[in-house]
Amino acid sequence: MTWLQTHRRLALFSVLVLVLALFVISSVVRAERRLGGLEIVLESRPVDPRDPLRGDYVILGYEAEDLSGFSTPTFRVGNRVYVEFEERGRYWEPITVRTGLPPRTEWPEGRAFVLARVESTSPLRVSYPDLGAYFIPQGTGDPPERPDVIVSVSDDGVARIKRLEIDGVPWPGETVPQDREIPAPQRPVEAAATPTPAKR
Repeated sequence: MTWLQTHRRLALFSVLVLVLALFVISSVVRAERRLGGLEIVLESRPVDPRDPLRGDYVILGYEAEDLSGFSTPTFRVGNRVYVEFEERGRYWEPITVRTGLPPRTEWPEGRAFVLARVESTSPLRVSYPDLGAYFIPQGTGDPPERPDVIVSVSDDGVARIKRLEIDGVPWPGETVPQDREIPAPQRPVEAAATPTPAKR
């Protein structure tokens, strides 16, 4: 083996080690963001509990998506906004909507700012990235209709689901990793048209 071949092998090995290290670091960062942020509890609303086309995912909706009581002088569909939540008993409820995020050190006690996307302006409705579905193990059974959603909010306002609870008890019993991409909805495959015989 020549010196050049040895050098190339070492370079390839170094690149593979670097890629693996970056993957591990990114996984740790995602886990820390998901588990290490400010914990809040959101009230869910009844939706189709499971999407059969996307596997074992509970599809979730939230009371806090309906912000029809808030004014929207400058919001447009697709805008990124921050919904300010206040702790009110068991649940955290939205109290304001703004375009900017204050530094974490300026968040008042019992408040959290969650990144959202404007879905409509009349009335105002928003969606929360990464909070629309929750992965559950196969064979878990039918999900509850209105679980409490325990959410971790990072310093940059990104919210991720930690677990679901029913009457304060985690559901399902085991907590499973959520760091995976949710498959996009599948469209039913249309039957191929039967070719028309050519005229003679």
